[in-house]
Amino acid sequence: MLFPSSKLPQEYGGMGVRKLREFNLALLGKWCWRMLVDREGLWYRVLVARYGVERGRLRDGGRRESSWWREITRIRDNGGGIGGAWFGECIVKKVGDGTDTLFWSDPWVDEIPLCRRFRRLFDLAETQLYSVAEMASLGWGADSWLWQPDPDNGYSVRSVYHLLTFQDSISLHVADGLIWQPQVPLKVSILAWRLLRDRLPTKANLVTRGIFSPEAHFCVSGCGAVESAQHLFLSCSTFGPL
Repeated sequence: MLFPSSKLPQEYGGMGVRKLREFNLALLGKWCWRMLVDREGLWYRVLVARYGVERGRLRDGGRRESSWWREITRIRDNGGGIGGAWFGECIVKKVGDGTDTLFWSDPWVDEIPLCRRFRRLFDLAETQLYSVAEMASLGWGADSWLWQPDPDNGYSVRSVYHLLTFQDSISLHVADGLIWQPQVPLKVSILAWRLLRDRLPTKANLVTRGIFSPEAHFCVSGCGAVESAQHLFLSCSTFGPL
């Protein structure tokens, strides 16, 4: 039997035993990244032929999808059940000449697709499948996808595994010393403990548990982003500054 501390990295006093679920998600996430940056390969054309493309990305397979493809689409859409929608929150489209960037559906402005920020306008638009180049004739260079945790080197299994397990890298006794203080109200300590372990009832977590439908995972502030703990407390334009 392995104690929780044995899965901490060695630099934090653990044994460095890998957490298999997070490591498997990191490996599967590599396919999500390749679907963005490597669309010329035979493997991608096979997936297009089987599942089709909608709004610039591969469709989920419905009843005929394989278990492998089901896991890939879960990671692409909501992070696969760990750490909120980590994949979608870590990518952003770098616009060049705009020919490979969908104006409405790709996250090229403030990391949130315009179809989410302006849903009513998007529903009325006749240009839903237009690229940025088709919407505005600007010459900015080549389009590309950026992996925000490491923009220079891009996606790596190692970096994603670190991302998914980072909250466990703080040793247990240090976390206890930070959270459980006699002068801090108990309810505040409990909130901090749940936040550190991503145990708050955010919409992203409720979707993962099957309480909410996947369509209901957007932030309550109406900003259009997925409501995860990281988003609410750090990056939300409404609640983050508080």
